[in-house]
Parts: sequence; structure tokens; C-alpha cells
Amino acid sequence: MPINWTCYVLDIKLGPTLPPLFRYMSAEYAESFILRGEVLMRPLSYFRDLEHDGVRADEYEGTLLHRPADGLSVNNLTTGELSVLPHSFEATVREDDIFILCLSTEKSASIATRFGAEQCVEIAHPLRFLARLRTSLGLRARLRASHLTHGPMRYYSPQEPPVVDWALPDRIALRKPASFSWQQEYRFAVPIGDAFAVEQVEVKLVAPGAERKKRIGGHPRMLLRLGSLSSICRLHQL
Repeated sequence: MPINWTCYVLDIKLGPTLPPLFRYMSAEYAESFILRGEVLMRPLSYFRDLEHDGVRADEYEGTLLHRPADGLSVNNLTTGELSVLPHSFEATVREDDIFILCLSTEKSASIATRFGAEQCVEIAHPLRFLARLRTSLGLRARLRASHLTHGPMRYYSPQEPPVVDWALPDRIALRKPASFSWQQEYRFAVPIGDAFAVEQVEVKLVAPGAERKKRIGGHPRMLLRLGSLSSICRLHQL
């Protein structure tokens, strides 16, 4: 009796991949990053309150801004009247409760120059770095390490409609105005408690020229120690 040979093809699905990531920093910090895995994460509020330098400071960090060129259309639900205001719409997350780590997807001498960096650390194996980061964050009781989100930043124009993103803090944390697109940023963001929960935002209309209050000093910081990263990182002089 002939043997009926059946060939089965095993479809092996590889896990998600990430491109190499780059961190621009001074020689001192590059050494501590590679040898000891020292990673400093700061809250969104820190970057919001920096003095404007056109590099790291972003007054809208943690805020989704909508400012139509022709004014903001507002519908009065009581009277049904539609009016156009010169105001902007802003949805702001709990900026002290979302910590971020900023990297870049590009190795670039021009980016290094704008950051004032002497060196660039390449994370050649970002998935292994991500695993280390998750483990370290998981040791912090207040953090929701399981809600860690990461990805390339979405750069947007204030004229774009906010659609549903205004109510989603995890998406707002990965958005920046288009003027920062030169950074080609890849970001890791992790919340404290329920800071990523839907509608955990402050929504307001802001009049033209309204002063944006900044806090001077006193921002929280979080220093992680992931252990030596020398097996997954390379150092570049730029």
C-alpha cells in the first residue's frame, strides 16, 4: 500500500522588530549609560517647563493642540448657535505622572550638533533594551510597567483635527508639533497609576496670547539602573 506523504509547512512568525535607536549625550553620560545602564527618565512637565531653546523645550509637551487657521468652531448645545472663536483647543495629560525616555531613529551629525552632544550611543538590539527597561520599571510600585508604550513620535500641525486622540493620554504622550520633526524621535513612556486611562486629561479653550504658566524646578526624576548594556550598545563619535 503506497504511503501518502503530506508535507506540512510550519509558518514561523517572528516577533516584532525595532530599528536601531540612538541616544545623543556627553561622554560622561554615555559611559554611565553603557557600562551601568543608567537611564534617566523625566516627566513630560520637565520638558514643558524648560526655557525655550528650540531643542528640548516644548511648551506643548503633554498637550494636544488644535488651532484652526480660520478659528475654532463652537456649537452651543443649548441654543444651537454656531460661533467661531479665535481660541485654541488644548487637551493636557497629567504631566507629572507620565515619564518618558527620548531616543532617535537616526544617527546624524546634524542632530548631535543641535543637541550639543559629543557622542551618540547606538542601541543595536532595542528589543533586549526594552526587556531590561520593562523589568526595571516593574520594580517601581507606583508605575504601571505593563502599560509602557513606545514608538516613533507622530509630528502634527495644530490645524489638524484632534479626532479621538484628545481623550487618549498614551497617544498624546507620543505626539509633538511638526517643528520638532528634525529629531526623528522614538519615545518610551510609562504612567504612574491610571495616568493613561481614557479622558485623564484637562480640556480647555485658550485665548490668543494667554500666558502659559511654567513651574521652575521641583520636577520629579527617575534614575533606572539596567546593568551593563555593553553587549547591546555601540558608541559613535560625531
